[in-house]
Amino acid sequence: MRMNSEESSYYVLAERKRWRSIRIMYLTLFLNSTGFSIILPSLWPYLQELSPTVNYSFLGIAAAGFSVGQLFASPIMGKWSTDRGRVTLPAQICMVLGVLGNLMYALAGTAGAGTVPLWLVTVGRVITGAGAGCIALARSYHSTVTSIDERTGVVSKGSMAQASGFIIGPGLSFLTSLAGKGIQYRSIVFDQYTLPAYLCVVLILFNMIILALYFREDVPPTEFMINSVIQSSEITTLRVRWSGVVVCSVLFYIAMMSFTITETLGTPLLQAELGLSQTKAIKYSSIFLTCTSVFSFITFSIVTPLGRRFGERKMMGIAFALSGIAYILLYPMGPGHIPRVQWTPLAVNNTVFQDDKEVVGCNWSNKWCYTQLRVSIYQYICATSILLFAYPLSTVIIISRVTKILGPHPQGTVLGILTGIGCLSRAVGPAIFSSLFELLGPVCTTYLLSPVCFFGCLLIYLGRESLESFQERLKSYRSDIFSRNEHIINDVNDREPLIKEV
Repeated sequence: MRMNSEESSYYVLAERKRWRSIRIMYLTLFLNSTGFSIILPSLWPYLQELSPTVNYSFLGIAAAGFSVGQLFASPIMGKWSTDRGRVTLPAQICMVLGVLGNLMYALAGTAGAGTVPLWLVTVGRVITGAGAGCIALARSYHSTVTSIDERTGVVSKGSMAQASGFIIGPGLSFLTSLAGKGIQYRSIVFDQYTLPAYLCVVLILFNMIILALYFREDVPPTEFMINSVIQSSEITTLRVRWSGVVVCSVLFYIAMMSFTITETLGTPLLQAELGLSQTKAIKYSSIFLTCTSVFSFITFSIVTPLGRRFGERKMMGIAFALSGIAYILLYPMGPGHIPRVQWTPLAVNNTVFQDDKEVVGCNWSNKWCYTQLRVSIYQYICATSILLFAYPLSTVIIISRVTKILGPHPQGTVLGILTGIGCLSRAVGPAIFSSLFELLGPVCTTYLLSPVCFFGCLLIYLGRESLESFQERLKSYRSDIFSRNEHIINDVNDREPLIKEV
């Protein structure tokens, strides 16, 4: 049916609004991941600044706080947006929580000495994580306003926006580290540890303004979005294959845990293995993550053609295999042992202040500092590069595959749960592996994470049939129906001469 000029103008305007809102959600994903990754490089030195007696175990608790908050918020926000049919109000509430959480994090030092500032940091990260529930809202919105043919590209670009934030975040953390001790106004400090949180507040406020001014949830008519007609009877017959969703959830858990552990342990690993000070460890960790994250952009540019050429399930297997190999490369191989440096007083203008000290090198209360070979800088760069190539490859395909498995079925709640599962992995992973790092050192990543990644490869192989998309199943279903009807028609045609004879 042809449209007149007025109808055509309406559809063009609707398309512009739809894609503008889709891109605003890209911005939301980008700013959320930027706020997450800008904090991590300076988290460990910030905890040491607040309490010099803090250990790696508390680092895991503080790092996991963000994911714990997001774990509970994501399914709730996803269900709320599905019930309301809109995401604007839940997204604005999430952003308010993000502002409050980052302010609590930055102002923790004003609470005095002892463990109170440490727990304020942790609670602030939990609240900030609850604010990151808008990631589930963005994914839900993308799956709602896109056709099945558009969805993979939109999901890929959304994941690219997130990865870009993970790349930009450590770079911004490096810039804030140049502030050093910064300035102090009464009891409020603006230094290399608190500036990342204040910068996050600015980014969130900017996101809130853009969302309020330009975001619209006017969804175009159904016939304008759906490229292929799917009968309601077919949707009823081809129910969601939940086994595939479960497999993708397990794989997503492994992928997110792998990346978060790499970011969380990057600074303490470099500080211990290279004998660096807190400040230098932050700078080098931020530089390494930013530079090696170039591989993430390469991955995003080739993930769609690779998936079409070799198949998405094969590429998922390759991504997990590469991650397993990367953790093998992190095994301490030398040359030499860990540098034996410990506490170094800070010197300013050749004057040494004995009461103002900075932690340098490995924590020698850990026995592995005396016995293990060091992880060379070349090992670290090589392993991190491979991980930051494999991570986006796996996560993009997994999220895309979940939306394809669901097909035309409602997706907001499922994507919220998937985001919550990723949060659970980011909460449990750092908490466990920070304690294991304190007990065993870098070998814990090789002994435990490498087998887990190879288990992901096995799971993909065993669950390959359950990972079929709704469109693949629909095509097979229609082919079976067509063959069955063709067989009936041929059978009737064969019987017609016999009926005439009778």
